[in-house]
Amino acid sequence: MRRTNTIFLTLILFSISTQSFAQKFRKKEVALISYKVSIDHDYYEKFTAFSSLFREPVKPELDRITSHLTVDIWYLIKQRLTEDVGMLLLPIDAYGKKFSYNEYGFPDVGINRALRKGNSKYYISIDVDISPEFAANYINKIIADSSQIVQLKENQLKPKVTIKMNIYNNRGVIPVKIAKGEALSKDIIDLDEKYFDGLVNSNFNTPHETLYKLVNEAINNLTISVYSR
Repeated sequence: MRRTNTIFLTLILFSISTQSFAQKFRKKEVALISYKVSIDHDYYEKFTAFSSLFREPVKPELDRITSHLTVDIWYLIKQRLTEDVGMLLLPIDAYGKKFSYNEYGFPDVGINRALRKGNSKYYISIDVDISPEFAANYINKIIADSSQIVQLKENQLKPKVTIKMNIYNNRGVIPVKIAKGEALSKDIIDLDEKYFDGLVNSNFNTPHETLYKLVNEAINNLTISVYSR
């Protein structure tokens, strides 16, 4: 009985500790200093067959697919950091000419400059990567209870979304928290226009696997990571 009570007390203390750690970001002013979405070259080439589904960029010279995904994925991340973590995220242009910006209009400054020019409690940098599970077009697949090497077809992919976030406070250049969220497609995807449901239209709850669902899973794991020690 004593051992059971000890384990139970340990779990309670651990829960309190992680919750207390996450509370340090709640209702605190947070400024974005860097944000980038990277798409694997081969995947990008596959996506271009469906480029007409994506919005026209604000500037004609910008890449249509990357521009669309960069903006939409940011708003998905922002929503969860605001609602689940409780951060008070400033508008991306809050510091005006004090910060520099990338071609998609997002801040692109290092933490040193952010500390000199800004006055926020916390700063965050975020990198999103959309890439294959493996570098090669081969995967391990369980067939008849045995693992076999399978080569993907030209229109197939098995994507992984990785989101990394560094959180800095206003006192130093070393992150006070490095959070990470990953999501891997469960099945091999036969790429068609339905895979972009939820990002290029309002079909959020389609029964098939989509990039939208994969991104949301990665964001969910990212917010969980913020709460972990």
